Amino acid sequence: MEGNVYIKVGNGNKTKFWKDGWIDQTSLRELFPDLYLISENPDARVSDYWTEQGWDISLRRLLNDWEVERVAVLLEKLAGMIITTTATDKILWKHSKDGVFSVSNAYKQRTNGDDRGPKI
Repeated sequence: MEGNVYIKVGNGNKTKFWKDGWIDQTSLRELFPDLYLISENPDARVSDYWTEQGWDISLRRLLNDWEVERVAVLLEKLAGMIITTTATDKILWKHSKDGVFSVSNAYKQRTNGDDRGPKI
């Protein structure tokens, strides 16, 4: 199923900030492994780092000069994200218009739309 679903963040209470693929369908751990290694809480949820003033990402130590630039890139990537405190996080199916999983869509995706069965 991995690679066939994506996360739409609402309030961020269920989505792991570093480990879930909620930005560009990729985890921040993959995009920023150097920052992940110095994160204070690798299991933090998106909501743990979001405040009314913006993003507040906790790291275990002071940053080296080159890491400051990496944090700036991370914050730039986060700038377009909108956290909605009244909505819940959702896992959506990539292969349907409405994001709802169906066996029919999964079968079509698995067989590349060929009704004769899976390709072996």
